[in-house]
This record gives sequence, structure tokens and C-alpha cells, in this order.
Amino acid sequence: MSIMVTPSTVLQTEPAVFQKLKPKSVVWYRQLRRTGLEVALFGVDGAGKTSVATALSQLLYPVKVIAMGSVHFRWLAKLQKFFPWPLLQLAMHCERMWRRWLGFCLVRCGWIVIYDRHPLEQLNTRPTLLRHRINNWFFYLYGWRVDLTFWLTGDYQKIYHRKKEFTPARLRELDEKISDVLAYRRINHLKVNVTDQNLEAVVRDLVLKISTCCQA
Repeated sequence: MSIMVTPSTVLQTEPAVFQKLKPKSVVWYRQLRRTGLEVALFGVDGAGKTSVATALSQLLYPVKVIAMGSVHFRWLAKLQKFFPWPLLQLAMHCERMWRRWLGFCLVRCGWIVIYDRHPLEQLNTRPTLLRHRINNWFFYLYGWRVDLTFWLTGDYQKIYHRKKEFTPARLRELDEKISDVLAYRRINHLKVNVTDQNLEAVVRDLVLKISTCCQA
């Protein structure tokens, strides 16, 4: 079974994935107080972030998936016709900040928030120019630490064949940028190989990590 499955397939595999976890999940859900959990998914296009986030949204816990990537901002294409790039960057920061604060409020109410792309993914790790430093400054408004960060990666040739959008060399370059961000901000993370396992195995591993963190 490929990791890039449709949501209907995810729903079909959900009982098999979570069957053994449900008793503990129910216990944790009852013990859940006012604080939930923030989980971020790092990874290049085709690594399966959206598929994993969709699968995790089927948990018994109250779960909210929040997209943080610029491609998820539907109004961006229209604004590009009328505004220069600095104003577009400001608008994107405002949108990310709103989504991050929404996640923060949900977590305070006991939700598990899954960020499809890490809030700091677009951070410039080599801010040589003033505009780079100004751009990085905005991340301090919404780039505070999340509870769990998963870096989804694997064989770039296999990832390429899922979308055929970027070449394997380009995917490696993008993954290196993710590695730079992780090192630059010293983000604790778990590296998950998504090409050696199917969706069920990947989700099972992530659910165990999330459940363990929640019950700690």
C-alpha cells in the first residue's frame, strides 16, 4: 500500500491501525485537561505530510489539521496581481500568525493540532541581507516551539515518482534546507523514513509517539 492514498483508503485502514490503541486512547482522552498537543510535519512535496495529517485526523482525540504552507493560501494568486512582493510576504506572515494562534487556542482547549508544514519552514538560515533579517523577525511572532516535530523523508527517487513535480536532485536540495532550519533553530525532531514503510506503519509509529507524549 502506497503512502499517497486517498482519504477514503485512510478511513478503511483506520480500524486496523488504531484497534490496539483505542483503550489507552480513551483513558488518555478522559484524563485530558486543558492543554492539548501541537504536532508539526516537516517534509518535501511528496513525502506524505497531507496523507499522514489526514490519517491522524481520524484519531479518537479532538484533532485539527492546520496547513501552514504558502500554497495553501488561496487568495495569494489574486494578491500577486495587485501588490509587490514585500506586501505579499507581510500578508503571508499575517496569515501564518493567525493560523498559529488558532492552533494555540485549540491546544489550550485540549485539542491535538497537526500543522501540515512546520511554522518555521520558510525561515532563512543565512540572513545575509537586511530583508532576510526583517523577514526572519516575523517568525518570532508565531514560530515558538511545538511539542512534537516529525521530519518525513526517505528515498528521493521514490518520492519523485509520487508527484513528479520536482527532480530527485531538487528534492534533496529542499530536504537539506529543512535540515538547515532544524539545526539553525535547534528543533528537536523525529526523522521518519516514509519510503521504507507504508502509510499504516508510518501512522502507527506516529500515533504511538503522540500517545506516549500525551500520557507522560
